[in-house]
Amino acid sequence: MDKYKINTAFNKWFSAINLENLSVYSKQFIHDYNLYRKKLSFETVLELFLYAINEEKESLRDLSTSLINEALQVETAVKTISHTQLSRAFHALEPSVLEEIFQQLLKKVQHQMKPTKRNCLYLIDSSTFSLSLKRHRWATFRKTKSGVKLHLKYCYMNDTTMYPTDFTLTNAHEHDVNQLPVLVNHPEATYVFDRGYLDFEKMDQMHWDGYFFVTRIKKNTKVRVIDTLEKSPEEEILRDELVRLGSKTYLTATFRLVTVRDKNGRVFQFITNRMDVSSKEISEMYHARWQIELFFKHIKQHMTSKTFFSQSEKGVHNQLILTMISALLTFLIQLETKTKKSVFQIKRFFRYLLFKPYECWLEKLIPT
Repeated sequence: MDKYKINTAFNKWFSAINLENLSVYSKQFIHDYNLYRKKLSFETVLELFLYAINEEKESLRDLSTSLINEALQVETAVKTISHTQLSRAFHALEPSVLEEIFQQLLKKVQHQMKPTKRNCLYLIDSSTFSLSLKRHRWATFRKTKSGVKLHLKYCYMNDTTMYPTDFTLTNAHEHDVNQLPVLVNHPEATYVFDRGYLDFEKMDQMHWDGYFFVTRIKKNTKVRVIDTLEKSPEEEILRDELVRLGSKTYLTATFRLVTVRDKNGRVFQFITNRMDVSSKEISEMYHARWQIELFFKHIKQHMTSKTFFSQSEKGVHNQLILTMISALLTFLIQLETKTKKSVFQIKRFFRYLLFKPYECWLEKLIPT
């Protein structure tokens, strides 16, 4: 990947991807892809579209016009390309190959910072991306709407250290709880999700299979109190109880119900099978879930997922997978530099120093 005379910020950011270390299938796909596209190799297309996502390009025409930037020409070795050529090249990308690149980057992240039961939570949630009904009829989920849903598992270590780990893409009508078995795949880890995933049988299955969870119960959930635990001294903790959920037809295993009141007087009830931490920690675990909401907000507002480059299902999926790849590339910079800046601050500097020497970016991330 080090093919430039100057190691720019963009080159450094992109260099974490190693196409030579992919599977035989992916390398064969890339070989075949390059045979038919002399001007736009797989690597070049990857560079161009990751650039487009980070720079919030509104369309393929906008990306095509961006090549008047001589620095971008040097990075990609492309001086000019039409939007129709970009469209064909983008649609020819294979989602499974992009997913493998994501997994390659994820392994790099986890090699540097191995997640364990003690040092992280897995936040689970989904977000719907609205699409034009006229252009995306394959994604129809209401009479007047089309959309896809990104189901995401997000590793949270602290408020500055977090990254996406697993995801699935479905039609927007897919119920969140159906994706829970797919995303819950690390035994002894703790999963945090909202009430949309509340399913007594699936919670029991998670419990018996060795997974831990923290979620909220609904107002109409039937609760049977088995025992009362010693309450933590914090004022916001109202009760800490052992309970079983459900009715006579189905009762769950014995779980823990923590009832809290926030500073605005609102009462929340968190259900969990973690018995080894304080009730305050349970409350804090659930409130960490807000970080996945912020991540969804960020990729929708700042990573070109408000507009899609393709009308096809494959193209939409390609764009969302590239968005996940982009997020990991930036997080790897955070790990490598050990900067105290947040991922959002890193990206802000990146935007202005994109084609400057990497050292200029580094100076902003680690002030001397």
